[in-house]
Amino acid sequence: MIPVMETELQVPASGRRAALLLRPWRAADMPSLVAEMGREYPSAGLWSRADAEPDRTALPAGAHRWSGPTDEDEAVQWLAGQDRGWRDGDWLSFAVLEADSGDGYALAGHVALENRLDGGRVGDRESGEIHYWTASAARGRGVAPAAVLAVTEWAFDVFSARSLRELMIVHDLDNPASCRVAEKAGYPFEVLSPANPPLWFTDGHIHMRRAG
Repeated sequence: MIPVMETELQVPASGRRAALLLRPWRAADMPSLVAEMGREYPSAGLWSRADAEPDRTALPAGAHRWSGPTDEDEAVQWLAGQDRGWRDGDWLSFAVLEADSGDGYALAGHVALENRLDGGRVGDRESGEIHYWTASAARGRGVAPAAVLAVTEWAFDVFSARSLRELMIVHDLDNPASCRVAEKAGYPFEVLSPANPPLWFTDGHIHMRRAG
């Protein structure tokens, strides 16, 4: 049984990075998310479940890239997709919040977990995949590796007794920042993933971490 909307992961402060709180997305997070998408990702925003996001960016050969919410109406639909993912167990997404100078938290990113390619409930397959994104103001302080590591450890703790044996991070070859995040989070490089249109159009790296 997946602990649905009560799941919270705490990450202590380290170096220049403040303490982190990871939990399922809430309506109160949407204004910050919409603002971040508008600043940096107006067309290629936050990857997510295809049924969670309303607008697309055209890519070659008719493929599409799903983007994050850009206004209040889209945010309602996007959040409903995240809630549905927890309910169905096939897309488990966390808002990453970093403690601020007061008593609150600021949006710092996103980490999500799903099965690798096969769909279905997380934990029913041997291979899972981690997705992440970091807010512009939170970069360069180790937020992404710490958040990815927290979700990785949680996933193996919760799901390895069922079927989950390995988790992977996949990124484009021209994204060295994601390569560094994967390595710091304990995901060594495993293999080159050649382009495979129309599913993906560029070569990439697969980083792998195994249970145990």
